This record gives sequence, structure tokens and C-alpha cells, in this order.
Amino acid sequence: MTEKTVEIKISGKTIQAKVGETLVHALWAAGMAESVKTGCAGGVCGACTVTLRYSDGRQGGTELACMKPVEAGMEIFPCPVEADEPVMPVAQPELSHLKLAFPTLDRCTKCGSCTTACPMSIPVMDSVLRMQKGEFQAVAEDFTTCIHCGLCRFVCEDKVKPHNMGLWLRRSLGMSREMAIEKNEDLAEQEWQYLLATNREVRLERARQFRQSGRVEP
Repeated sequence: MTEKTVEIKISGKTIQAKVGETLVHALWAAGMAESVKTGCAGGVCGACTVTLRYSDGRQGGTELACMKPVEAGMEIFPCPVEADEPVMPVAQPELSHLKLAFPTLDRCTKCGSCTTACPMSIPVMDSVLRMQKGEFQAVAEDFTTCIHCGLCRFVCEDKVKPHNMGLWLRRSLGMSREMAIEKNEDLAEQEWQYLLATNREVRLERARQFRQSGRVEP
């Protein structure tokens, strides 16, 4: 029995894809593996982010090629972002540390393109403004769901690198927390007991409070 196929386009080139397979598998089968970057291939890392549109006028958008099944009339456009050198996090980060690590911070012109492009509905532009004010805990919360697809960086004409800065701040704050816990083992045990409450609703509420404040609430 012949498998049913549909016609899709990748950057203007037409290929045949099997019904039910993902965009990544369709591109691999067509010998076009290099056209879209892949990492985990499981919907987590965001390396295979693409934008889609449809020849019949249906609304497109941003998708992960490793998770999105092919559809007839689909047109795929990769969102390549050049590799960036990692920046080591620092304990107890201050605004001066962030600006030294990312001199592009103050380039933001508040166009909002980064927020519009984000597939996770993160208020990226607002978070960049919070970075400029040194409101790092709020920024860390903003970027909790970031998949680091790079779209905010891809669309930014001023090369601000929002997701790189968000990840750096989360790592820096995490490093600070780890160092504080290592200095006080009793505190660490107290925090674990606080977070591992037997009642599920209480546990979730305490986890939210702990994430916001970074400490055990009375």
C-alpha cells in the first residue's frame, strides 16, 4: 500500500512529505537535514524553531519543526540564529555585571517585536525594561518558560539578545542561591521540608511563594 503524501515547501523548494510525520522527519527524508537545526528533537530545546504560512491563506505562526506534523500547502521558513559565545554567570548579579556581560542591554527601542515573536507568550520587551532597572527576580520569573528558540533575538534589529540575558540571570540567581544553601545546611533541610508538604495544593502554593521570594514563608 502506497503511503499518502502531501506537498510542502521549505524556503521556496517543494518536497513530498508523508502524512503524519513531523517537519523535521520530512526534511531528513528529503536530504535537507541542514536546513533546520535540531537539538533534542523532543520539543524542549527550541533549536528547530520555524515560521509557517499556508498557501490557502490559513493563519501561520511559529512552531517547533520536531513537533509539528506536516500539512498540505505548508510553507516553512527556518529561523537561523548564529551561535553565541556563552557568558559565565556570576553570584549576586548586579546591573553593572549584566551590562558588562551584555553591552547590548540599553539598545532596546521598545518596538515590541520580541514579545510578538515569542512562542511562549513571554513579555520579552517588558522583561528587558525590567533588566534595565535591575529587577532581576521578576526577570527570572518572566523567563521560566523560555525554550531558548532565539526568535526574540532573531527579530531584534538592535541585537539586544533578550533570551541570552534572561538565561544568564536565571543561572546567576541560581548560583547565588546554591552558594547560600551550601553555607547553611540546616537552611537547606528547612527549605526542603517546606516545599515537600504532603498536601498537593499546599505544596504548589509554597513552591510559588518560594520562587517569588526565594525564602521560606512563615
